[in-house]
Amino acid sequence: MKGNIIKRMVESVKRKGVSGFLKSAAADLLEEISGFLVSMRDHNSSYRFVDRGEGKKSLVIVLVGYKSYLWPATLTRIHNNQPNDADVCLASAGICSTVLSELCVRNGWSYLSVKRNSPGVAINKAVLLHPNADYIYKLDEDVFVSNDYFSRLRIGYDSAWKSSMLEPGFVAPVLNVNGVSYRIMLREFNLEKSYQERFGQLISRCSDLPVHNDPNASWWLWKNTLPFDQKAERLAESVDLYSVCSTRFSIGAILFRREFFDKVGGFKSAWHSGVLGVDEDFFCRDCVSESRPMYIINSVLAGHFSFYPQEAFMIEKLPELSNLDPKTFPGIHYGKPLGKFS
Repeated sequence: MKGNIIKRMVESVKRKGVSGFLKSAAADLLEEISGFLVSMRDHNSSYRFVDRGEGKKSLVIVLVGYKSYLWPATLTRIHNNQPNDADVCLASAGICSTVLSELCVRNGWSYLSVKRNSPGVAINKAVLLHPNADYIYKLDEDVFVSNDYFSRLRIGYDSAWKSSMLEPGFVAPVLNVNGVSYRIMLREFNLEKSYQERFGQLISRCSDLPVHNDPNASWWLWKNTLPFDQKAERLAESVDLYSVCSTRFSIGAILFRREFFDKVGGFKSAWHSGVLGVDEDFFCRDCVSESRPMYIINSVLAGHFSFYPQEAFMIEKLPELSNLDPKTFPGIHYGKPLGKFS
């Protein structure tokens, strides 16, 4: 082995010269160092993990920890619709929560807490700690799943792959408060004209629209998404199987496969803690780079509570949302007992 290495080095010097050989070697070394640092950035953190998984072929990861006022609504819906073939793992980045830990005991879920406040690191740890999982559902804590959400999204994944002959990078549901998929919902519910009259031109992009910044837009969209279960059933009758997303899209509610996760090295992170959006940005780029389309499954509805500029206003509207649809927005809301990771 050593002789072969020396032989290749000699041949490289003959071909490139000493200067060229040294430059090439330096470039190779820098690439190795870069790869090592990226792996440390995206995967390295101390963590605590309580494993209640059964080694199932599917996995539901819920990124959770900072919006406890929604847990009685969003986590209850996940529990009520949990697929039989999936393990569930709640993953917290930067905090430990006694409430979540106790909830996981009651529901038979795993609980992962990573020290670094990095969503990408938390997701990567959760995937790697469930080595048997092939199909992986990732959800944020502020997403409301509809009835049969998991089975319908899986059917959508397989159908879109078969129909297009291109396996997805990921598939996502129609999210109501979202700069791309809200247009699908408005079209299906015949609300495009009403929205335009209130908030202006219908545009699809991932930022800087009323749907992202205007609290009244999120409130209006939610009022027109309720009763949530009935609207989800209406959308389930959509004749269009899927839409191809041609721009960056939210990863707050997606389904992807381990093979793609492994191919792209998992989700990316920032060097600083608490930086949001890096995981989404690069995962969408990876889909384009690997020719793995991002599909929106038109027949699956999910509710996104709000974007940050809308959150305080939407919290004030929780009692009204509860009156409009108590099944989706129960009247009891947790406080926020968070434990520091130590």
